Amino acid sequence: MKTKILSALLLLVSFTYAQTSMNTIALDHKIDNFLSAWNISAAAVAITKDGEMIYNKGFGHSDLAKTKAAKVDDLYRIASVSKTITAIAVMKLVELGKLTLDDKVFGEGKILDQPYYLKVITDRRIYEITVKDLLEHTSGWDRNIPWNGYPHSDPAFYPLRVSSVLNEPNPVGDSALIKFSLLKGIHHHPGSVYAYSNVGYLVLGKIIEKVSGSGYESFVKENIFEPLGINDIHLGKNLLADKRENEVEYFSRNSTASCYGDGKTVPWQYGGFNLEAMNAHGGWIASAESLTKLMLAVDGFDTSPNILNPGTIQLMTEPGAVNKNYTKGWSVSNGNNWWHTGSMDGTASFICRTGNGYTWAILLNSRGNNNEGFWNSFDRLPWDCISTLQEIASNPNTSIQQNPIRGIAP
Repeated sequence: MKTKILSALLLLVSFTYAQTSMNTIALDHKIDNFLSAWNISAAAVAITKDGEMIYNKGFGHSDLAKTKAAKVDDLYRIASVSKTITAIAVMKLVELGKLTLDDKVFGEGKILDQPYYLKVITDRRIYEITVKDLLEHTSGWDRNIPWNGYPHSDPAFYPLRVSSVLNEPNPVGDSALIKFSLLKGIHHHPGSVYAYSNVGYLVLGKIIEKVSGSGYESFVKENIFEPLGINDIHLGKNLLADKRENEVEYFSRNSTASCYGDGKTVPWQYGGFNLEAMNAHGGWIASAESLTKLMLAVDGFDTSPNILNPGTIQLMTEPGAVNKNYTKGWSVSNGNNWWHTGSMDGTASFICRTGNGYTWAILLNSRGNNNEGFWNSFDRLPWDCISTLQEIASNPNTSIQQNPIRGIAP
């Protein structure tokens, strides 16, 4: 039975949400002020309560020239929110009995036993990595440790070095990034230390392909998105010229050498990194509305049909053994909130499913100045939005707990 606040809200805000609605002006202004404060020119905000859309709107302009008004169905790069999609796909394979979380990943007779990978392994600890380790970021790769003059150990962001070391063509693909990481070895013994790893989720993408016998994108679309009627989540492209018709343009002040190895200096967001090689860890583009639809299909509540069984959802979201605040593709809290954020040049994203029945997806075409102040402000924004919706509903008998999610790990 819908609560009084939901009934009031649904009278004010429809699923499709009229862009000119006078009822949510206060909320619109709050979001506009956030975007203005951080110099962000495009955003999409979708919020649901108990399975129903209560707010859905595009802000700003979808192009950097500011000639096209942003729309609710615009597509955005979602960066590391892609990890949640990958985790859901892995859990679907577990549910189907095609995989277990304790399966070893590398080695003769293991999941990924291709010579392309195995011939470069000298760190024997790699043979101990499990599917669970990859999902929970305890595989042993640690991107925060500097390497060879670089301030980090994430090969996706020094692709020209990877191509040089491996003698691989530019731009280097996901398999080459994995091979390079295997060649370097891991930093910690598997299962012992939480260390956020993009490479680990690239490996999960390869596991999905090997176990399912299908391409990564094809498996996810056929087994996750299509049953939900989602047809606007896709793997993104590197260059502005190749963006989808209803995809926004991305803004960054930073530039670097082109990942194509042609000697050109390019904006980071358009060819500085190979987005097409980031597929399973950061390559998807999506609308905010479709991301809320995906969350509702795995939220464990009975307000919407779930695409995973209750036991699988519980397994996916139970706290990790090493880091109690990160599980399999989700950050989690004691308040039964599950969320993920995404960050790269030209992109910031934030999805959440709360323990009291809300979901939201907020997508931006820039990450402001990418400092702590921006991320704290971004963290507070959806809670302020929900509070404002409550005020609009003018129901003094209903309150929403202000419980911001801290410790963002883009």
